[in-house]
Amino acid sequence: MTPDPRQATREAVAVVRQGRIPIAEIFYSLQGEGGRSGAATVFVRVAGCNLSCSFCDTDFRVRREMSIEEIVQEVQGYSCGWVCLTGGEPTLYELAPLCQHLHEVGIKIQVETNGMVPRPVWDLDHITVSPKETEGGTLHPWYYENATEFKYVIDTPDDVERALANPTAGHPNQAALYIQPNALNPEAVLICIEAVKRYPNRLRLSLQTHKYLNIP
Repeated sequence: MTPDPRQATREAVAVVRQGRIPIAEIFYSLQGEGGRSGAATVFVRVAGCNLSCSFCDTDFRVRREMSIEEIVQEVQGYSCGWVCLTGGEPTLYELAPLCQHLHEVGIKIQVETNGMVPRPVWDLDHITVSPKETEGGTLHPWYYENATEFKYVIDTPDDVERALANPTAGHPNQAALYIQPNALNPEAVLICIEAVKRYPNRLRLSLQTHKYLNIP
């Protein structure tokens, strides 16, 4: 976890005010979680977050201050058709112009978000929502109708019930419903396995496969 999430976010907001995009890192790897697991992806990690989750293992401090053109140019250098906007929390900032430029050069866009801030004009191709109610987050209703998939971090059976309480996810023709064990809690794996077996028509298991394979 980043040493001071609030400070990281203040620094990120200061970069935005200067007309730049605060970036923690850009790297090329495989998507390790959810429905796109195993797919080659360029990750654009945006700095800053509106939550401070107890299980967060991501350093989202500002490392680079970039323009839209610089980001798109770097992404194109990997010759990959997918970008994942992740964080931190990418929806904190207005990234519609970045999304537009990425689409103009033929790149599809996935976003990973806690679902607190709706972004209807971003024209996203894949929306992954990981609600964080237990960490102080509030899921915006817009995502019930627009998410591609929901991914809940699981520590206890109560977390499974929270995922199942999602009124739209996990039903036919609606967003997929994934449960993902907290990597810091070995018991969570068994909880998730048993839950998927109990609700085979609603739940799917998501693992952080990049960690099991030891890839960035």
